[in-house]
Amino acid sequence: MNIPAFSLFSAVSELFVTAGVLYSLLVNLRGRELPFRVMAPTLAFEFLINITYMTMRASQADKDVALSTVMKIFYATHGILSLLMFLLLAATFLISMVDLSANRASWYARHRGLSWTLIFFWMVSVSTGEAIFVGRYLLP
Repeated sequence: MNIPAFSLFSAVSELFVTAGVLYSLLVNLRGRELPFRVMAPTLAFEFLINITYMTMRASQADKDVALSTVMKIFYATHGILSLLMFLLLAATFLISMVDLSANRASWYARHRGLSWTLIFFWMVSVSTGEAIFVGRYLLP
């Protein structure tokens, strides 16, 4: 099957975005300052590229007659989770920026349990997205 260039780019770039997010959060959870210079461009890229890609794909999802209803529901659930995780990550990052300007520990450092929960669901979101890509384009 011919893989659309934007799909391939999005799938590969999502791995780099995830590396940037995990690096930033784990560094902060280990007691060091949140690396804003890594996290800010990572989230900006995620918004500009991957959220755009998801929006484009979501607008075409109902038109794909080759997908079963169960798969359409799975795709929709993945899309909703991915968008929710991005919004939560962006919101907590903005709160952490305010924290830094007020000379406080970041939101992630102050809410370690919730931060690990955020990481878990981010990984679920990324894993399901990569599984969709593999199932759709790489498996027969």
